[in-house]
Amino acid sequence: MKISFLLPNRFKKIGLILFPIGLLVWISTQQGLFNKELNHTMKVLTLTLSFFSFLFGLYFISFSKEPIEDEYIDSVRLKSFQISSITQMVFFLISFTTMFLFNIEPHGDGGLSIFFLSSLILFWAMYILIFNYTLINTKSKIDD
Repeated sequence: MKISFLLPNRFKKIGLILFPIGLLVWISTQQGLFNKELNHTMKVLTLTLSFFSFLFGLYFISFSKEPIEDEYIDSVRLKSFQISSITQMVFFLISFTTMFLFNIEPHGDGGLSIFFLSSLILFWAMYILIFNYTLINTKSKIDD
């Protein structure tokens, strides 16, 4: 018996809404665009809610079932995860090597947060792009 941890397909649409809104609000709050209007508690609440909206949006997009879910889709998911993992490791190797060689550091907690957020975005963006590109490419070959 195969256990599936995937969400229903309708969650992909919810993720496509949550992801960009959460990301934009999180980055703009992190960069201080709302500092004058928000007290400390509201800023922390805004940062927390927007970051988790961003994360849930990414996960909803990534872990939603396709309309037709079969073994081929499973193999494409696995291949996409593998390529994304390798890409993220190369990103870290290049980043940390560059930081070491040129004595560059992320500026403060905000800079470090943005650096790690970019690595998170890189992983999931690569996964989503590779997964969807492979499905679209395969579908176009079948249609021809």
